[in-house]
Amino acid sequence: MRFTIINFFFITLYFGCKEIANKKELTFSNCKVFIEGDLFSGEFEMFQSNKYILSIVKKGILKKEKIFKNERLLTEKSFDSCNTGYQIIFNPDGKLNCEGRFLVNKRIGIWKYYLKDSMYTIQY
Repeated sequence: MRFTIINFFFITLYFGCKEIANKKELTFSNCKVFIEGDLFSGEFEMFQSNKYILSIVKKGILKKEKIFKNERLLTEKSFDSCNTGYQIIFNPDGKLNCEGRFLVNKRIGIWKYYLKDSMYTIQY
């Protein structure tokens, strides 16, 4: 029992002390993210008009990005490399809208679109 309580305390301390950087503290160069001259690892946030963007970076490379509006998830991106990856887009009510690959913010390949009880695809 004591072991469980101590582990719970350390886990809570670890996640409670997690710091989210502001985009203004970071430098972006050649698809790499730096903080004070070193490669950045962690999370950074950005506010864009009425949207909140949370990005996850590992060893200077952007891995994931989530975009929220009114505390609802709108978009989730997973990056394979610089400006390339997989994107999932949700409707404002939280239901899955579409998903597919992207390259420099443009849709590529086959995208799946979900409408009521059916799914259709479009080749980009």
